Amino acid sequence: MINDFHVHMGKTSKGDVTTAEDLVKNMDIYDIERSGLSLLNGTSCKELNDEVLSAVKKFPDRIIGYAYINPREKNAIDEVHRCLQNDAFRGVKFHSWKSGYFPDNNTALDRVIDAVSEYDLPILTHTGTPPLALPQQWALVAKRHPNVNFIFAHIGYMDYGYGCVQAAKELKNVYVGTSGQVEVPVIQSALDELGPDKIIFGTDWPYKFVKSEIVKFEAYDISEEDRYKIFYKNAKTLWKI
Repeated sequence: MINDFHVHMGKTSKGDVTTAEDLVKNMDIYDIERSGLSLLNGTSCKELNDEVLSAVKKFPDRIIGYAYINPREKNAIDEVHRCLQNDAFRGVKFHSWKSGYFPDNNTALDRVIDAVSEYDLPILTHTGTPPLALPQQWALVAKRHPNVNFIFAHIGYMDYGYGCVQAAKELKNVYVGTSGQVEVPVIQSALDELGPDKIIFGTDWPYKFVKSEIVKFEAYDISEEDRYKIFYKNAKTLWKI
């Protein structure tokens, strides 16, 4: 059984439309118990989060909601409280590249994270896209908020993988999400330097192929106990379910 920490739905950049039903159908194919869902394809976080809420209501035992928050929106803190007061949401998603801000130089972001900290839930953030979403930038944010757990998606992608692993090694509250990272030495570095407790399996569906995100781990010598943590237990622990 697998927990997928990182999925999306809605209209993709190619124009394809995916639904909650499509997500769950895909989960069934790959024996995925739960998926962490956020929507990014819109201009109003409230509208996107309402769609996530609707999906969780349809499949409460299969879909975990993330509140997508843009700190540049004037009602960002209100949106944090509106969402996280509802058990359908078990975390927050930031995407500084898509939203257009430097995370390490944004006081509004710090205020939003202070609001998130009241709920003791994790933050999943995109990393690996310059100049607005580097793991080194988000590491400075995580360092300012040591009581909040951050998951750096994509392990910093191709050009920033080692720096992402180093950030997670230095900061107790930083984990790495595996989706989209295909560099064998980078993932091996994460396994060696961080260990299984700080690595979270995710697919970034529908933008990535689920099977490829699973089978890429066949390249590594991972015990069944460690696979259980990476693919299942760590997500449940962070979601607090």
